[in-house]
Amino acid sequence: MALTLFHQMQKNLLKPNLIVYNTLINGTFKVGKVDDAKELFSRLSIEGLQPDDFTYNIMINGLCKEGLLDEAFKVFRKMEGNGCLPNSCSYNVIIQGCLRHKDSSMANQLIDEMVGKGFSADAPTTELVMDLGLNKPDDPLVQKLLSCSKHSQAVNLK
Repeated sequence: MALTLFHQMQKNLLKPNLIVYNTLINGTFKVGKVDDAKELFSRLSIEGLQPDDFTYNIMINGLCKEGLLDEAFKVFRKMEGNGCLPNSCSYNVIIQGCLRHKDSSMANQLIDEMVGKGFSADAPTTELVMDLGLNKPDDPLVQKLLSCSKHSQAVNLK
């Protein structure tokens, strides 16, 4: 239905903006149409639109949920090359994807990177680490999460 409306807009020479594309990409992922989501994402540059951090986060999240971690990681790395710096949300989304698909090595690397850039883990990321049985107090991943949380709390208190 939504894609039909999208195509109707194009037929009537109405140019969809980034918000329309973001909504459609997110919706196509939610109904399991990964190829449609990728096609919409690739059309952005053709249409003269620049994806923003929200667009990239939708793509990363959708690809991770489909178990396409390699593709999600490529999109994550492509952000910076396209002039859109990954933010805290971007890191948390990709880390959660890695943890859900048992790639703790990549999650560990990304947590290092995230902490190094001054970002901290959000509640769902921290909870996921704990739920996966990594909640041993001396576990390096847990220590990193706790250190970045303490750092962000100290910054918030100032």
